[in-house]
Amino acid sequence: MKKYLKLIAANLCIVVAAVILYSPGLLCLRVTDYSIFRAGMSIIALLALISIFFAVNITFLKGPLQRPVLPEDVQNLENAKEILKYYNSSKFLKSMASTASEQVDRIFKCRTRLSAILEQKFTKGTMSWDKFNNVVVSAESSAIKNVVSMANRMQLFDEKEFIKLQNYREDNIPDDIQEEQLRLYEKNFEDIKNMIALNEKILLKLNTLTMEVSSSSNEKNADLNDDLLKEIEKLIGETKYYQ
Repeated sequence: MKKYLKLIAANLCIVVAAVILYSPGLLCLRVTDYSIFRAGMSIIALLALISIFFAVNITFLKGPLQRPVLPEDVQNLENAKEILKYYNSSKFLKSMASTASEQVDRIFKCRTRLSAILEQKFTKGTMSWDKFNNVVVSAESSAIKNVVSMANRMQLFDEKEFIKLQNYREDNIPDDIQEEQLRLYEKNFEDIKNMIALNEKILLKLNTLTMEVSSSSNEKNADLNDDLLKEIEKLIGETKYYQ
């Protein structure tokens, strides 16, 4: 319902803008205006209003993706955020989609900081630089894969059916069948939450690695960094369990 209220409000704003731009007594833009500037602005404003109208309505009315999300659909972290936006209007998925989207932002910031520190500490292309940079790239790739998996699980969620199942004892369908359906939904939710938790663990280790690399100046720190790299690689390896 909120989605459609927002759509109505957006369309009303477009109508109000059109009234202000073209009504006599207001801006009164006309293609036939003697002023070339005002005549030109009337055309530009009309095209802008039409573009905004279609953009707003298409954005609000399109539903979640109807086909499985493929890895090639999500080439980078920004694409990952776009995929998650499809589920921002879902009562049951909104919170998880929002959390995952925030994680994507944080992973991007962490990767940017760590990459900058690596360039300061090591010469690009050296074994040391490659060792750290490969883990950073793998961590980002892992986060993207997790988002793809989340989106595919979210796509399987039927909100109307889930709401109906909340009162399954009141209909004529055998309760044991519907209880099994509810367990499937709960497992789906649990898998999504586990992927969010996995991304959070990777983030924690990346932030720790960033601080350690930034302050590393002796062999002890180097050994600690190697341990962190192994921990991150282990977490990255867990991503395969959700593909």
